[in-house]
Amino acid sequence: MKEMTEQEVRNKVLEVIVSSTETELPVTEQTELFGDLGLASVEVFVMLGELEDVFDVEIPASRLGCVRTAKDLCDLVIDLIS
Repeated sequence: MKEMTEQEVRNKVLEVIVSSTETELPVTEQTELFGDLGLASVEVFVMLGELEDVFDVEIPASRLGCVRTAKDLCDLVIDLIS
């Protein structure tokens, strides 16, 4: 994968959230993954697996405790790939 800017990473994370959850709701960085999208645990695992594949990273479960919004997830991915 070519080097991505931080904004490109954020955009890609948002794309993966939309595609993996098959939501029809608009997803922004302020979107709450559980409150707004109502994600079930299975949907979260699918989404995380897709993010791991796209960015070639492993997302440790221990890092997910503070992830509430799409921005939190973007920040986590950016931290893992830096």
